[in-house]
Amino acid sequence: MAVTLLRDWCRWMGISARRGLLILGIPEDCDEAELQESLEAALWPMGHFTVLGKVFREEDNATAALVELDREVNYALVPREIPGTGGPWNVVFVPRCSGEEFLSRVFHFLEQQGQTVESVAGALGLGLRRVCWLRSVSQAVQPWVETMRYQRLGVFSGRDQPAPGEESFEAWLDHTTDMLHVWQGVSEREKRRRLMEGLRGTALQLVHGLLAENPARTAQDCMAALIQVFGDNESQATIRVKCLTAQQESGERLSAFVLRLEVLLQKAIEKGALARASADHVRLRQVLTRANLTEPLDEALRKLRMVGRSPSFLEMLGLVRESEAWEASLARNERAQAEEGAGARANAQADARAGAKAEDDKVEEKEQEERESEEEDSDDHDAVLAGLGQARPSEAPGGPTPAQMGSASREGPGGPGCEPEGLAQAGDQETGEPLEEGLKPIPEELGNEDGAGEMSPPKSSSGK
Repeated sequence: MAVTLLRDWCRWMGISARRGLLILGIPEDCDEAELQESLEAALWPMGHFTVLGKVFREEDNATAALVELDREVNYALVPREIPGTGGPWNVVFVPRCSGEEFLSRVFHFLEQQGQTVESVAGALGLGLRRVCWLRSVSQAVQPWVETMRYQRLGVFSGRDQPAPGEESFEAWLDHTTDMLHVWQGVSEREKRRRLMEGLRGTALQLVHGLLAENPARTAQDCMAALIQVFGDNESQATIRVKCLTAQQESGERLSAFVLRLEVLLQKAIEKGALARASADHVRLRQVLTRANLTEPLDEALRKLRMVGRSPSFLEMLGLVRESEAWEASLARNERAQAEEGAGARANAQADARAGAKAEDDKVEEKEQEERESEEEDSDDHDAVLAGLGQARPSEAPGGPTPAQMGSASREGPGGPGCEPEGLAQAGDQETGEPLEEGLKPIPEELGNEDGAGEMSPPKSSSGK
Protein backbone atom coordinates (compact mmCIF):
# COMPACT_ATOMS: atom_id res chain seq x y z
CA MET A 1 0.00 0.00 0.00
CA ALA A 2 2.70 2.48 1.00
CA VAL A 3 4.90 1.49 -1.96
CA THR A 4 1.91 1.95 -4.28
CA LEU A 5 1.33 5.42 -2.86
CA LEU A 6 5.01 6.23 -3.41
CA ARG A 7 4.88 5.06 -7.02
CA ASP A 8 1.67 6.98 -7.77
CA TRP A 9 2.91 10.16 -6.12
CA CYS A 10 6.21 10.01 -8.00
CA ARG A 11 4.30 9.49 -11.24
CA TRP A 12 2.14 12.56 -10.52
CA MET A 13 5.23 14.62 -9.73
CA GLY A 14 7.07 13.39 -12.82
CA ILE A 15 10.07 11.89 -11.02
CA SER A 16 11.56 8.41 -10.88
CA ALA A 17 10.28 6.24 -8.05
CA ARG A 18 13.83 4.93 -7.64
CA ARG A 19 14.85 8.39 -6.42
CA GLY A 20 11.86 8.93 -4.14
CA LEU A 21 11.31 8.34 -0.42
CA LEU A 22 7.96 8.39 1.36
CA ILE A 23 8.15 9.53 5.00
CA LEU A 24 5.16 8.36 7.08
CA GLY A 25 4.06 9.19 10.63
CA ILE A 26 4.93 12.89 10.71
CA PRO A 27 2.75 14.72 13.29
CA GLU A 28 0.38 17.27 11.78
CA ASP A 29 1.73 20.06 14.02
CA CYS A 30 5.35 19.48 12.99
CA ASP A 31 6.61 22.70 11.40
CA GLU A 32 8.94 23.03 8.43
CA ALA A 33 12.05 23.74 10.49
CA GLU A 34 11.64 20.58 12.59
CA LEU A 35 10.94 18.48 9.46
CA GLN A 36 14.02 19.76 7.62
CA GLU A 37 16.22 19.31 10.68
CA SER A 38 15.12 15.70 11.24
CA LEU A 39 15.48 14.80 7.55
CA GLU A 40 18.93 16.37 7.25
CA ALA A 41 20.15 14.50 10.34
CA ALA A 42 19.01 11.15 8.89
CA LEU A 43 19.48 11.53 5.12
CA TRP A 44 22.74 13.46 4.87
CA PRO A 45 24.76 10.34 3.83
CA MET A 46 22.51 9.98 0.78
CA GLY A 47 23.34 13.41 -0.65
CA HIS A 48 21.11 16.35 -1.48
CA PHE A 49 17.35 15.93 -1.20
CA THR A 50 14.22 18.02 -1.72
CA VAL A 51 10.84 17.81 0.02
CA LEU A 52 8.36 17.93 -2.85
CA GLY A 53 5.15 17.91 -0.85
CA LYS A 54 3.17 16.80 2.18
CA VAL A 55 -0.33 15.38 2.54
CA PHE A 56 -2.41 14.33 5.55
CA ARG A 57 -3.39 10.62 5.67
CA GLU A 58 -6.55 9.89 7.63
CA GLU A 59 -5.72 6.19 8.01
CA ASP A 60 -2.51 7.09 9.86
CA ASN A 61 -3.83 10.30 11.46
CA ALA A 62 -0.49 11.79 10.46
CA THR A 63 1.24 13.55 7.58
CA ALA A 64 3.18 11.88 4.76
CA ALA A 65 6.00 13.66 2.91
CA LEU A 66 7.54 12.91 -0.48
CA VAL A 67 11.32 13.38 -0.68
CA GLU A 68 13.30 13.39 -3.92
CA LEU A 69 16.97 12.40 -3.87
CA ASP A 70 19.54 13.67 -6.37
CA ARG A 71 20.46 10.07 -7.18
CA GLU A 72 18.84 6.64 -6.94
CA VAL A 73 18.27 5.14 -3.50
CA ASN A 74 21.36 3.61 -1.94
CA TYR A 75 19.93 0.58 -0.15
CA ALA A 76 22.99 0.28 2.05
CA LEU A 77 22.54 3.80 3.45
CA VAL A 78 18.80 4.44 3.44
CA PRO A 79 17.37 4.35 6.99
CA ARG A 80 14.20 2.40 7.81
CA GLU A 81 13.14 4.93 10.44
CA ILE A 82 13.90 8.59 11.17
CA PRO A 83 13.84 9.86 14.77
CA GLY A 84 11.46 12.79 14.88
CA THR A 85 8.72 14.59 16.73
CA GLY A 86 6.06 12.26 18.09
CA GLY A 87 8.19 9.12 17.65
CA PRO A 88 10.06 7.45 14.76
CA TRP A 89 8.94 8.22 11.19
CA ASN A 90 8.77 5.29 8.77
CA VAL A 91 10.73 5.50 5.53
CA VAL A 92 9.21 3.79 2.47
CA PHE A 93 11.15 3.23 -0.74
CA VAL A 94 10.82 1.07 -3.84
CA PRO A 95 12.46 -2.30 -3.09
CA ARG A 96 15.48 -3.27 -5.07
CA CYS A 97 14.99 -5.36 -8.18
CA SER A 98 15.79 -8.91 -7.04
CA GLY A 99 16.48 -11.88 -9.29
CA GLU A 100 12.98 -13.29 -9.02
CA GLU A 101 11.46 -9.89 -9.75
CA PHE A 102 13.63 -9.59 -12.84
CA LEU A 103 12.60 -13.02 -14.07
CA SER A 104 8.92 -12.29 -13.41
CA ARG A 105 9.22 -9.08 -15.43
CA VAL A 106 10.87 -10.97 -18.28
CA PHE A 107 8.16 -13.63 -18.30
CA HIS A 108 5.41 -11.02 -18.13
CA PHE A 109 6.97 -9.06 -21.00
CA LEU A 110 7.26 -12.16 -23.15
CA GLU A 111 3.65 -13.09 -22.47
CA GLN A 112 2.50 -9.59 -23.42
CA GLN A 113 4.46 -9.82 -26.66
CA GLY A 114 3.16 -13.31 -27.42
CA GLN A 115 6.66 -14.72 -27.31
CA THR A 116 8.28 -17.67 -25.57
CA VAL A 117 11.74 -18.29 -24.24
CA GLU A 118 12.53 -20.43 -27.28
CA SER A 119 11.48 -17.76 -29.76
CA VAL A 120 13.58 -15.12 -27.99
CA ALA A 121 16.55 -17.45 -27.99
CA GLY A 122 16.10 -18.10 -31.71
CA ALA A 123 15.85 -14.38 -32.43
CA LEU A 124 19.10 -13.85 -30.57
CA GLY A 125 20.80 -16.56 -32.62
CA LEU A 126 21.33 -18.90 -29.71
CA GLY A 127 21.88 -22.58 -30.36
CA LEU A 128 19.65 -25.46 -29.35
CA ARG A 129 21.80 -26.21 -26.32
CA ARG A 130 21.39 -22.66 -25.01
CA VAL A 131 17.63 -22.80 -25.67
CA CYS A 132 17.30 -26.01 -23.70
CA TRP A 133 19.28 -24.43 -20.88
CA LEU A 134 17.01 -21.39 -20.78
CA ARG A 135 13.92 -23.60 -20.79
CA SER A 136 15.21 -25.72 -17.93
CA VAL A 137 16.10 -22.64 -15.92
CA SER A 138 12.67 -21.09 -16.48
CA GLN A 139 10.90 -24.31 -15.53
CA ALA A 140 13.04 -24.70 -12.42
CA VAL A 141 12.59 -21.22 -11.07
CA GLN A 142 8.94 -20.74 -12.03
CA PRO A 143 7.43 -22.39 -8.90
CA TRP A 144 9.88 -20.55 -6.69
CA VAL A 145 9.05 -17.26 -8.40
CA GLU A 146 5.30 -17.83 -8.00
CA THR A 147 5.76 -18.62 -4.31
CA MET A 148 8.01 -15.65 -3.57
CA ARG A 149 5.89 -13.07 -5.37
CA TYR A 150 2.65 -13.99 -3.60
CA GLN A 151 1.52 -11.17 -1.34
CA ARG A 152 -1.69 -10.87 0.60
CA LEU A 153 -4.06 -8.25 -0.69
CA GLY A 154 -5.30 -5.40 1.45
CA VAL A 155 -8.68 -5.54 3.16
CA PHE A 156 -11.72 -3.96 1.48
CA SER A 157 -15.27 -4.19 2.86
CA GLY A 158 -17.26 -1.74 0.75
CA ARG A 159 -17.84 0.75 3.60
CA ASP A 160 -18.08 4.44 2.82
CA GLN A 161 -15.65 5.11 5.68
CA PRO A 162 -13.05 2.31 5.93
CA ALA A 163 -12.64 0.83 9.39
CA PRO A 164 -9.18 0.63 11.02
CA GLY A 165 -7.06 -1.82 9.07
CA GLU A 166 -9.14 -1.45 5.88
CA GLU A 167 -8.29 0.36 2.66
CA SER A 168 -10.27 2.66 0.42
CA PHE A 169 -11.46 1.15 -2.83
CA GLU A 170 -9.05 3.18 -4.97
CA ALA A 171 -6.01 2.07 -2.97
CA TRP A 172 -7.20 -1.54 -2.84
CA LEU A 173 -7.95 -1.54 -6.57
CA ASP A 174 -4.47 -0.27 -7.50
CA HIS A 175 -2.74 -2.91 -5.42
CA THR A 176 -5.00 -5.75 -6.57
CA THR A 177 -4.60 -4.80 -10.24
CA ASP A 178 -0.82 -4.89 -9.91
CA MET A 179 -0.93 -8.27 -8.15
CA LEU A 180 -3.19 -9.79 -10.80
CA HIS A 181 -0.54 -8.94 -13.38
CA VAL A 182 2.06 -10.62 -11.19
CA TRP A 183 -0.10 -13.75 -10.79
CA GLN A 184 -0.06 -14.56 -14.50
CA GLY A 185 1.04 -18.16 -13.95
CA VAL A 186 -1.47 -18.83 -11.17
CA SER A 187 -4.64 -20.81 -11.85
CA GLU A 188 -8.00 -19.01 -11.97
CA ARG A 189 -9.17 -20.88 -8.92
CA GLU A 190 -6.18 -19.69 -6.91
CA LYS A 191 -6.64 -16.13 -8.19
CA ARG A 192 -10.27 -16.12 -7.05
CA ARG A 193 -9.25 -17.50 -3.66
CA ARG A 194 -6.58 -14.80 -3.20
CA LEU A 195 -9.04 -12.14 -4.37
CA MET A 196 -11.71 -13.19 -1.87
CA GLU A 197 -9.08 -13.43 0.87
CA GLY A 198 -8.94 -9.62 1.06
CA LEU A 199 -12.69 -8.96 0.85
CA ARG A 200 -15.10 -8.37 3.73
CA GLY A 201 -18.72 -7.35 4.21
CA THR A 202 -20.71 -6.19 1.19
CA ALA A 203 -17.82 -6.68 -1.25
CA LEU A 204 -17.39 -10.31 -0.21
CA GLN A 205 -21.14 -10.96 -0.48
CA LEU A 206 -21.13 -9.51 -3.99
CA VAL A 207 -18.35 -11.83 -5.19
CA HIS A 208 -20.00 -14.84 -3.47
CA GLY A 209 -23.22 -14.07 -5.34
CA LEU A 210 -21.43 -13.80 -8.69
CA LEU A 211 -19.63 -17.10 -8.23
CA ALA A 212 -22.78 -18.81 -7.02
CA GLU A 213 -24.55 -17.66 -10.18
CA ASN A 214 -21.67 -18.70 -12.44
CA PRO A 215 -18.72 -20.60 -10.91
CA ALA A 216 -16.76 -20.18 -14.16
CA ARG A 217 -16.33 -16.43 -13.68
CA THR A 218 -12.71 -15.31 -13.69
CA ALA A 219 -10.96 -13.06 -11.21
CA GLN A 220 -11.04 -10.30 -13.82
CA ASP A 221 -14.84 -10.67 -14.09
CA CYS A 222 -15.13 -10.30 -10.31
CA MET A 223 -12.90 -7.22 -10.42
CA ALA A 224 -15.04 -5.66 -13.15
CA ALA A 225 -18.15 -6.18 -11.03
CA LEU A 226 -16.50 -4.62 -7.99
CA ILE A 227 -15.41 -1.62 -10.07
CA GLN A 228 -18.94 -1.19 -11.40
CA VAL A 229 -20.43 -1.21 -7.89
CA PHE A 230 -17.79 0.53 -5.78
CA GLY A 231 -15.75 2.39 -8.40
CA ASP A 232 -15.79 6.04 -9.37
CA ASN A 233 -18.83 6.37 -11.60
CA GLU A 234 -18.89 10.15 -11.73
CA SER A 235 -19.71 11.70 -15.04
CA GLN A 236 -17.52 14.21 -16.82
CA ALA A 237 -19.77 17.07 -15.73
CA THR A 238 -19.63 15.96 -12.07
CA ILE A 239 -15.86 15.67 -11.93
CA ARG A 240 -15.50 18.99 -13.76
CA VAL A 241 -17.76 20.73 -11.23
CA LYS A 242 -15.79 19.21 -8.36
CA CYS A 243 -12.57 20.40 -9.91
CA LEU A 244 -13.81 23.96 -10.50
CA THR A 245 -15.43 24.33 -7.04
CA ALA A 246 -12.59 22.91 -4.96
CA GLN A 247 -11.46 25.34 -2.28
CA GLN A 248 -9.10 25.40 0.67
CA GLU A 249 -10.79 24.10 3.80
CA SER A 250 -10.51 25.63 7.24
CA GLY A 251 -7.27 24.53 8.90
CA GLU A 252 -5.93 22.97 5.67
CA ARG A 253 -2.41 23.91 4.64
CA LEU A 254 -2.07 25.56 1.26
CA SER A 255 0.32 22.86 0.01
CA ALA A 256 -2.20 20.17 0.98
CA PHE A 257 -4.91 21.99 -0.95
CA VAL A 258 -2.67 22.20 -4.03
CA LEU A 259 -2.03 18.44 -3.84
CA ARG A 260 -5.76 17.70 -3.43
CA LEU A 261 -6.56 19.99 -6.34
CA GLU A 262 -3.99 18.21 -8.49
CA VAL A 263 -5.68 14.85 -7.85
CA LEU A 264 -8.99 16.32 -9.04
CA LEU A 265 -7.33 17.84 -12.11
CA GLN A 266 -5.76 14.50 -13.07
CA LYS A 267 -9.11 12.72 -12.66
CA ALA A 268 -10.79 15.34 -14.83
CA ILE A 269 -8.10 14.91 -17.49
CA GLU A 270 -8.42 11.10 -17.42
CA LYS A 271 -12.21 11.28 -17.86
CA GLY A 272 -11.92 13.85 -20.62
CA ALA A 273 -13.66 16.55 -18.60
CA LEU A 274 -10.65 18.85 -18.85
CA ALA A 275 -8.01 19.37 -21.52
CA ARG A 276 -4.47 18.69 -20.37
CA ALA A 277 -3.31 21.98 -21.90
CA SER A 278 -5.66 23.98 -19.68
CA ALA A 279 -4.68 22.27 -16.40
CA ASP A 280 -2.09 24.92 -15.45
CA HIS A 281 -4.54 27.74 -16.14
CA VAL A 282 -7.31 26.10 -14.07
CA ARG A 283 -4.87 25.38 -11.24
CA LEU A 284 -3.72 29.00 -11.11
CA ARG A 285 -7.29 30.31 -11.17
CA GLN A 286 -8.41 27.97 -8.38
CA VAL A 287 -5.48 28.88 -6.15
CA LEU A 288 -6.07 32.62 -6.65
CA THR A 289 -9.81 32.51 -6.06
CA ARG A 290 -10.30 29.55 -3.69
CA ALA A 291 -7.31 29.67 -1.35
CA ASN A 292 -6.07 31.93 1.44
CA LEU A 293 -2.83 33.44 0.16
CA THR A 294 -0.24 35.67 1.74
CA GLU A 295 0.15 39.07 0.15
CA PRO A 296 3.56 38.35 -1.48
CA LEU A 297 2.35 35.04 -2.97
CA ASP A 298 -0.90 36.56 -4.19
CA GLU A 299 1.00 39.39 -5.89
CA ALA A 300 3.47 37.00 -7.54
CA LEU A 301 0.71 34.73 -8.90
CA ARG A 302 -1.31 37.66 -10.24
CA LYS A 303 1.76 38.96 -12.07
CA LEU A 304 2.22 35.54 -13.68
CA ARG A 305 -1.41 35.53 -14.69
CA MET A 306 -1.16 39.02 -16.21
CA VAL A 307 1.78 38.02 -18.41
CA GLY A 308 -0.07 34.87 -19.47
CA ARG A 309 2.33 32.40 -17.86
CA SER A 310 0.53 29.87 -15.66
CA PRO A 311 2.96 27.91 -13.45
CA SER A 312 3.08 24.13 -13.70
CA PHE A 313 2.24 21.91 -10.76
CA LEU A 314 5.84 21.69 -9.56
CA GLU A 315 6.36 25.43 -9.95
CA MET A 316 3.14 26.18 -8.08
CA LEU A 317 4.09 23.78 -5.31
CA GLY A 318 7.53 25.39 -5.05
CA LEU A 319 6.03 28.88 -4.68
CA VAL A 320 3.57 27.62 -2.08
CA ARG A 321 6.32 25.91 -0.10
CA GLU A 322 8.38 29.10 -0.06
CA SER A 323 5.35 31.06 1.15
CA GLU A 324 4.67 28.54 3.93
CA ALA A 325 8.29 28.63 5.01
CA TRP A 326 8.15 32.44 5.15
CA GLU A 327 4.95 32.30 7.21
CA ALA A 328 6.51 29.79 9.59
CA SER A 329 9.57 32.00 10.04
CA LEU A 330 7.37 35.03 10.68
CA ALA A 331 5.32 33.11 13.23
CA ARG A 332 8.48 32.00 15.02
CA ASN A 333 9.72 35.58 15.22
CA GLU A 334 6.37 36.75 16.58
CA ARG A 335 6.39 34.02 19.20
CA ALA A 336 9.93 34.96 20.19
CA GLN A 337 8.98 38.63 20.52
CA ALA A 338 5.89 37.72 22.52
CA GLU A 339 7.98 35.56 24.83
CA GLU A 340 10.50 38.37 25.26
CA GLY A 341 7.70 40.85 26.03
CA ALA A 342 6.17 38.45 28.52
CA GLY A 343 9.57 38.02 30.16
CA ALA A 344 10.09 41.80 30.35
CA ARG A 345 6.63 42.25 31.88
CA ALA A 346 7.35 39.50 34.37
CA ASN A 347 10.66 41.13 35.32
CA ALA A 348 8.96 44.53 35.70
CA GLN A 349 6.29 43.01 37.90
CA ALA A 350 8.95 41.27 39.97
CA ASP A 351 10.86 44.55 40.35
CA ALA A 352 7.67 46.36 41.34
CA ARG A 353 6.90 43.70 43.93
CA ALA A 354 10.45 43.92 45.25
CA GLY A 355 10.22 47.75 45.48
CA ALA A 356 6.86 47.55 47.25
CA LYS A 357 8.29 45.02 49.68
CA ALA A 358 11.28 47.28 50.36
CA GLU A 359 8.93 50.21 51.05
CA ASP A 360 6.87 48.04 53.38
CA ASP A 361 10.04 46.99 55.19
CA LYS A 362 11.06 50.66 55.61
CA VAL A 363 7.63 51.55 56.98
CA GLU A 364 7.77 48.64 59.39
CA GLU A 365 11.27 49.66 60.54
CA LYS A 366 10.10 53.25 61.10
CA GLU A 367 7.05 52.10 63.04
CA GLN A 368 9.27 49.80 65.10
CA GLU A 369 11.62 52.69 65.88
CA GLU A 370 8.67 54.88 66.90
CA ARG A 371 7.33 52.16 69.18
CA GLU A 372 10.75 51.72 70.79
CA SER A 373 11.04 55.50 71.25
CA GLU A 374 7.62 55.65 72.87
CA GLU A 375 8.55 52.79 75.16
CA GLU A 376 11.76 54.59 76.17
CA ASP A 377 9.81 57.84 76.87
CA SER A 378 7.31 55.88 78.92
CA ASP A 379 10.11 54.32 80.95
CA ASP A 380 11.69 57.74 81.53
CA HIS A 381 8.33 59.18 82.59
CA ASP A 382 7.80 56.32 85.05
CA ALA A 383 11.29 56.88 86.45
CA VAL A 384 10.63 60.62 86.92
CA LEU A 385 7.37 59.95 88.68
CA ALA A 386 9.05 57.43 90.94
CA GLY A 387 11.79 59.98 91.81
CA LEU A 388 9.25 62.64 92.61
CA GLY A 389 7.40 60.30 94.91
CA GLN A 390 10.60 59.53 96.90
CA ALA A 391 11.61 63.21 97.21
CA ARG A 392 8.42 64.50 98.92
CA PRO A 393 9.16 66.85 101.97
CA SER A 394 7.33 64.63 104.40
CA GLU A 395 9.44 61.61 103.39
CA ALA A 396 12.84 63.08 102.59
CA PRO A 397 15.29 61.96 105.29
CA GLY A 398 17.03 64.81 107.01
CA GLY A 399 14.78 67.39 105.46
CA PRO A 400 12.85 69.99 107.38
CA THR A 401 9.65 68.76 108.91
CA PRO A 402 6.52 70.81 108.91
CA ALA A 403 7.11 71.72 112.53
CA GLN A 404 10.55 73.00 111.70
CA MET A 405 9.13 74.89 108.74
CA GLY A 406 6.49 76.42 111.03
CA SER A 407 9.09 77.32 113.67
CA ALA A 408 11.27 78.88 111.07
CA SER A 409 8.41 80.91 109.80
CA ARG A 410 7.86 82.39 113.21
CA GLU A 411 11.41 83.63 113.41
CA GLY A 412 11.21 86.73 111.46
CA PRO A 413 13.70 89.50 110.97
CA GLY A 414 12.84 90.91 114.32
CA GLY A 415 14.01 87.82 116.12
CA PRO A 416 12.14 85.44 118.31
CA GLY A 417 8.94 86.59 119.84
CA CYS A 418 8.61 89.50 117.52
CA GLU A 419 5.75 88.11 115.48
CA PRO A 420 2.23 89.32 116.24
CA GLU A 421 0.36 87.45 118.89
CA GLY A 422 -2.57 86.65 116.62
CA LEU A 423 -0.39 84.98 114.07
CA ALA A 424 1.43 83.01 116.74
CA GLN A 425 -1.78 81.73 118.16
CA ALA A 426 -3.08 80.86 114.72
CA GLY A 427 0.12 78.99 114.04
CA ASP A 428 -0.19 77.14 117.33
CA GLN A 429 -3.72 76.17 116.52
CA GLU A 430 -2.77 74.81 113.02
CA THR A 431 0.17 72.73 114.06
CA GLY A 432 -2.00 69.68 114.45
CA GLU A 433 -3.84 70.19 111.13
CA PRO A 434 -2.60 69.87 107.58
CA LEU A 435 -0.75 72.85 106.29
CA GLU A 436 -2.18 72.53 102.82
CA GLU A 437 -4.99 70.65 101.30
CA GLY A 438 -3.80 67.30 100.08
CA LEU A 439 -0.90 66.99 102.60
CA LYS A 440 -1.30 64.44 105.34
CA PRO A 441 -0.55 65.40 108.98
CA ILE A 442 2.78 64.19 110.28
CA PRO A 443 2.44 61.60 113.03
CA GLU A 444 3.39 62.74 116.46
CA GLU A 445 5.78 59.85 116.96
CA LEU A 446 7.92 60.91 114.03
CA GLY A 447 7.86 64.52 115.25
CA ASN A 448 8.85 63.57 118.78
CA GLU A 449 11.57 61.08 117.76
CA ASP A 450 13.22 62.76 114.86
CA GLY A 451 12.91 66.41 115.81
CA ALA A 452 13.02 66.29 119.63
CA GLY A 453 16.36 68.00 119.89
CA GLU A 454 16.04 70.06 116.85
CA MET A 455 12.55 71.34 117.41
CA SER A 456 13.02 72.66 120.98
CA PRO A 457 11.77 76.14 121.19
CA PRO A 458 14.45 78.83 121.39
CA LYS A 459 15.14 80.28 124.71
CA SER A 460 13.87 83.68 125.43
CA SER A 461 16.38 86.37 126.27
CA SER A 462 14.34 87.21 129.29
CA GLY A 463 14.93 83.85 130.80
CA LYS A 464 18.64 84.14 131.22
